[in-house]
This record gives sequence, C-alpha cells and structure tokens, in this order.
Amino acid sequence: MNQKPLLLIIGNSNVGKSSITRLLMPNPRKFKGKIGKSPGSTLLIKKTTQNNLPYNIVDLPGFGYVSHSSRRRGEHIKKQMVVHIEKHYKEYFFGLVVINILRIEDEIEKYYIQNKKTIPLSFELIQFLREFEIPLLIIFNKIDKVSNLDKKKKINLFIESAKEYGLDLIHLNDHKSEKKSEIPYLEFSALKKINLGKLKSLIQKNIFNQS
Repeated sequence: MNQKPLLLIIGNSNVGKSSITRLLMPNPRKFKGKIGKSPGSTLLIKKTTQNNLPYNIVDLPGFGYVSHSSRRRGEHIKKQMVVHIEKHYKEYFFGLVVINILRIEDEIEKYYIQNKKTIPLSFELIQFLREFEIPLLIIFNKIDKVSNLDKKKKINLFIESAKEYGLDLIHLNDHKSEKKSEIPYLEFSALKKINLGKLKSLIQKNIFNQS
C-alpha cells in the first residue's frame, strides 16, 4: 500500500491551523483538532488522515509557538520541529504557512522596525522551509476580522517587509508557476470559508504535479 503524500500546515498558535485542517477533511466532525502539538515540552508530530482524503496532514507549530513559555522550552520545541523538517521534507508535496493577519503589524514592529538586528518569526520560518524547496502558499487568515482597507494595509506591509529578507510574495492570481522565486499568497477566512475553493484546488494541483 502506497503511503499518502503529506500536506504541511504550519504557523504560530492561534492562527487558525486546526480550523483550516477541519475544512479540508471529508468528514470534519471526526477531526478533533490540535493533535499536532502538545502543551508539554515535547512536540508530538502526528498525521491527520481520513479514508477519502488523498493526503495526510501534519500540523506543526511555527517558530513563535511558545510565546507564553520559557525561552529554553521554546528553543527545544523549535529544534524538534527543525529536525523533523530536515528528516521528512521530501515527503511533503505542499506547505501552507498560516499567518494571522491581525498580528502582522505587531510582529513586524517588534522584530523589524524597532530592532533591525532581528527577523520577524514568520519570515524566518518561510526562509527555512524554502531551503528544502517545499512548494509553499502563504495564507493570510482571519481577513473577515478587518476592513478591506486595513487588509490591504497589513498585507502590503508584510509583502514590502518580506522583500528585505529576499522573499518575493505575489498574489495567487498573479503567480506564475515557472517562477520559483515567487511565493504565492492567498487571502483567507477559515470562519467564513472565504477562498476555500481556491485552496482546495491548489492542493489538488500540487498533488497532481507531484505524481
């Protein structure tokens, strides 16, 4: 029996990874959520699967996962996540980097504007995953929580700041698949299911490209 390919869903706590995972499930009621991480110091990496789903999902914490915990514990979990990707990256056909649009300004203000010697954790995570050539989609989740004006402002801040770290983000509609330097992004709402159809279609396309 062939092993199913893996879909990576990664991001910091409270960005909506479990909600997105549930939306991708053929039987969402059977998905309990939050199985990809543990509140303890050990990162429990488990696959979410259902019979009618052509891939398995792995939910991993981002680099800022333990914002309310000790730095030592945070570094421990980060190291485990890094080791996992280094060991299993070839098994992932696609990766979703989930960003909470409500946190963008605070993160960039703290790690980029106020301190030029640090890097926003989201950018560090994207850079890391790109080293392994995992095809990525950046998901700006929770767009239902902001006005259209604020949405554009926050996303533009993220895009322009990302350029300083060599990351070229472009809207999914404008993305050319042959340009590997570009990283597509999608405006999304797990709560309102905004652009869920586009997300599912893109996942299916990447499975097809792998086969």
